Amino acid sequence: MSIKEKFKRTGAFVIDLSIAKMFTQVLVSGVMAFLSIAFKSGGVEKSVAFNDTLALPLLLALYVFILLLFIGIYVGYHWVCYRFVGNSLARYFLGMKVRSVESDSELSLNHYLMREFYKICLTLCTIGLYAAYSAAQYYTFSRSPYHDKKMATTVTLA
Repeated sequence: MSIKEKFKRTGAFVIDLSIAKMFTQVLVSGVMAFLSIAFKSGGVEKSVAFNDTLALPLLLALYVFILLLFIGIYVGYHWVCYRFVGNSLARYFLGMKVRSVESDSELSLNHYLMREFYKICLTLCTIGLYAAYSAAQYYTFSRSPYHDKKMATTVTLA
């Protein structure tokens, strides 16, 4: 596999990820608007403060809901693209062909969607594991995350 093909594959993945993120943001903002209307209905405003015992489970449930919604939209986007184009939209525009692992025969829809599902789940799990690792390092040893140290602008002189 050439360098050009690797960059095309990475670029196609990032473009597909951005398209799915756009659809997810639209749906999440719709859900948030619905929840804000539901909490303000009846003339009595119900709210959850950050020091409530309900706040942390509610934020965690919201985060998990957004992740599951994103995974569902990503797989659904690929299902629609595979049905109509035979490939993802980004790969179609970049002129990339879908290759099967077993042979050069045409991929089945289930095999294609499982491959895309594993790809997005591994990406999101990697990002989630980094966040959990950084939080554990910060709370245990008071070490700031790696990306904060790398971009630090302050210089300490000995």
